[in-house]
Amino acid sequence: MEQSNKLEGYLKTVCQQIRWKKAHGVISEELENHIIDQKNAFVSEGFTEENAMDKAIEEMGDPIVVGSELDRTHKPKPEWSIISLTGVLLFLGFLIREFIANDVSNAANSTGSNVVITVFGIAVMVIAYFLDYTIIGKHPKFIYFGLIAIMISSMVISPGTISISQKYMGQFFYAKFIMLLFPTAFAGIIYSMRNRGYEGIVLSGIYFIFPALLCLQIPSLSSLAMYTITCLIILTYAILKGWFNVKKLKAMLLVYIPTLITPFIALKFMEQYQIARLKYALNPSLDPFGAGYIANVTRLIIKNAKLIGYNSYGIDTGNLLPNINTDFIMTHLIDRLGWISFILLVMVFLIFIIRALKLVHNQKNVLGNLVSISVIATFIMQVIIYVLNNLGFPLIAPLTLPLISYSRTGTILNLFLIGIMLSVFRNSSIYTSKETSNIKGKKTFNFIDGKIIIDLNR
Repeated sequence: MEQSNKLEGYLKTVCQQIRWKKAHGVISEELENHIIDQKNAFVSEGFTEENAMDKAIEEMGDPIVVGSELDRTHKPKPEWSIISLTGVLLFLGFLIREFIANDVSNAANSTGSNVVITVFGIAVMVIAYFLDYTIIGKHPKFIYFGLIAIMISSMVISPGTISISQKYMGQFFYAKFIMLLFPTAFAGIIYSMRNRGYEGIVLSGIYFIFPALLCLQIPSLSSLAMYTITCLIILTYAILKGWFNVKKLKAMLLVYIPTLITPFIALKFMEQYQIARLKYALNPSLDPFGAGYIANVTRLIIKNAKLIGYNSYGIDTGNLLPNINTDFIMTHLIDRLGWISFILLVMVFLIFIIRALKLVHNQKNVLGNLVSISVIATFIMQVIIYVLNNLGFPLIAPLTLPLISYSRTGTILNLFLIGIMLSVFRNSSIYTSKETSNIKGKKTFNFIDGKIIIDLNR
């Protein structure tokens, strides 16, 4: 008991010098393990338990000095590159939306709305930044079913907008944006299923199904495609990392054989207008003034665009294309300012994505790795779908161009996800240390007091 009090007092004094409270548990654990290992070494040399503990603590050094040194090295590390690039995208989005509002008379946008949404979105990102992202791993099922409840509620209380024609109901507007959050919730599910072998992979697939079915009820093919591909990326990543402890080839076949079969089954349950949209997206010339109209106009605009400046034939995208400020921002910029605007905007996105992927690759913590890859994969899928549509390949309707297009709900949720990713990067050193220390502490064979201890759980 006396030895335990001495050790506890030493650790408490060290932690009092460290301002980052989240680091206290990790540092205490590491110091305690080191002191106990050193004590055991002294015991094996003939020291009594009490003297060995005193000597081990003495060798560790003055607790105030040790704590002060650790305080300098253990502190939150904001990832300023991602924060800065997020700021650049927000600023560009603000300027572009203002430009379109002044250029196109029917663009639903205003400076006041721009400012309010941007400020509110930043506040949401900051809140997410300071949240403990590990809650995603601690309570994955609660978050997952909570999102399902929120999504169903949004479908019940908000009417679907009529689109396409009076025959077909349009999308439940808010529900399709809530789908942006599901890949991160799915990352938490995979984290909870790790080390469960093939059973964990199958259960992960079952959890994937329910949000996908809700996508079909909205209906939103863009949300379904984004969610499906993003979840496949996360699951594949976890398999390749070996976190399920299975044979990788068999696991990949278990995942991708049903995945390749599912689209053919889904075609049988799709509405006729959805099938027609896919058909004319692949070949818009089949109905140039109907379902293929937008694709034809988009291709005509980009075909006649200059590198810099207004298009060659004075085509007015404001009159030819609907939803300029939401769905066809890039096409409009190419038309009005030239390809240079598209190239610069894509470059900013690429810099953001490449930097984020590099930080994800450097993550050593399993949960942090899964959460951050889910966020950046969601971000990438939105950009890819949007760019393809704006270049005349409208296979599925775009959801939003993150932080750029006019979308209040989309902007807020994307900033929330970026805040979660920044929280991962901010705390990466401490949670990596914790996971590493836990692994090191679980040895199969331990030599203590002249006895070999075999840990069968290992």
